[in-house]
Amino acid sequence: MSSHAKISGMAKHAQVSRALLDDIARGKYALGSLLPSEPALATSFGVSRQTIRAALRTLRELGLIEGQQGIGSFVRAAQPTARYAYSFDSAVDLLQYAVSTSVDVLSCEEIVLSEAQALSLKRRPGERWWQVQTVRKPLQDHAPIASSRILVPYAYGSVLQDLSRSREPIFALIQQQMGETITEIWQDISATSVSAADAALLGVPPGCPGLSIERRYFGRNGELFEVSHSIHPADTFNYSMRVRLALPERDAPAPHTAAAPTPPTPHV
Repeated sequence: MSSHAKISGMAKHAQVSRALLDDIARGKYALGSLLPSEPALATSFGVSRQTIRAALRTLRELGLIEGQQGIGSFVRAAQPTARYAYSFDSAVDLLQYAVSTSVDVLSCEEIVLSEAQALSLKRRPGERWWQVQTVRKPLQDHAPIASSRILVPYAYGSVLQDLSRSREPIFALIQQQMGETITEIWQDISATSVSAADAALLGVPPGCPGLSIERRYFGRNGELFEVSHSIHPADTFNYSMRVRLALPERDAPAPHTAAAPTPPTPHV
């Protein structure tokens, strides 16, 4: 797998990470050397220090650099370790992740929601849905990075015909072919132990540490049109997410209240 394939996403910090990765790979920054300071890198790339910190964090997670408090970041390796780094800032980055990987569709079957599934999804028991089992791999590597079970309402089943011929994710196919628009994505991330079934698909030992990511995609009217549950091997996948925080508004001055006019004194 190419070095760039290990850093996905079009966010600024991902672009800076890839540029620094290139600099290290071609020897601009030798092993053991100190990278420029955060302010210097921010000036060089024309970005904020927060962006530089996010980029350096990605390089640390790939094993390329090591930070020392009060000194800076040292180069410790010329090539990334075998870890797939994935940056997520928006639905656009979800698309980037999908097109930078290949998908093997292992099964596609009709299911009927059980009471437990319906309660979890806030749907009616007995509804028909499609359940799809997939495995994703980087384009230039054969080591799986995700085993996924995806649920799609029965009415959207026609989009699944194109899944094996397209690297686009199911939610993108639903948008293109069904006229839906994503308005909200719920995401739940947790540590897990990889089950025997997923371990066989991912080529890892059963019970080893893994990362569980569940996403729910909602349309314009709050309609749930996809649920994906993915398991990633902990030692081959890194997930990075950037959260933009809105600054609190300053306390606005209390509105001025004019005194009520004094009613005229009646003449007797």
